[in-house]
Amino acid sequence: MTEIAGKTAESYYPQAADRDAMKKAIMEDGKVADFPGQMVRKDGRVIDISITSRAIYDDAGVFAGIEGIYRDVTQRKMMERELQRLATTDPLTNIANRRSFLEQAEHIFKSTQRYHDSITLLMLDLDLFKAINDKYGHLGGDKVLTRFAQTVALELRDSDVFGRLGGEEFCVLLQHASQEEAMTVAERIRTRVQELDFEDPDGALFKLTVSIGVTTNFEGDERLAKLLERADKALYTAKHSGRNKVVWFS
Repeated sequence: MTEIAGKTAESYYPQAADRDAMKKAIMEDGKVADFPGQMVRKDGRVIDISITSRAIYDDAGVFAGIEGIYRDVTQRKMMERELQRLATTDPLTNIANRRSFLEQAEHIFKSTQRYHDSITLLMLDLDLFKAINDKYGHLGGDKVLTRFAQTVALELRDSDVFGRLGGEEFCVLLQHASQEEAMTVAERIRTRVQELDFEDPDGALFKLTVSIGVTTNFEGDERLAKLLERADKALYTAKHSGRNKVVWFS
């Protein structure tokens, strides 16, 4: 108790914004329950907390302070974050899964409609991947998919969205990219993949290529599905005109 004597709860908040938000909520409603925040422990570690607190007043009705209970919910928050990660992440490649990618893409698409921005979709599909699975098994195929995803991710910006739609099909959403910029990114990805050396179970090296379909949002597009459809058509053209190509939908 001597360690906290003379100190206020406010001094243990690592972020002034958290402290101010809690005080504002109490002053407006008179109390809070399960209010989220963070505090600093004695050892300097920042923990997640849940606050149940209320304002107290003296006999004259003048505000006298705040009393409440602070619970350490760090483990609960960690579990919630992990569940969120599992729900939104492809377990093999550690990028966005289909549902998460489409939800993010839909949100960005609606924003582009509101502010008349541009977005570009890259639909990627590994060429002849079935032959890899047939020859090396699903474990070998999984290793290829993982390295492919890592390679593509290195060519993207933090603002880009990258997800696995299923099997060997992936999609990238680029924000604020011109046709030239999008094609440059796609071509760079195609080249990087073509340069990779994959190793089979016997130590022999083999190569792999990727086909990419690219499109952007057009005036009058009302649904994200239209972009996905066009990107898929461009991908189909790339696959059926020799593979290892980048095709712009036109």
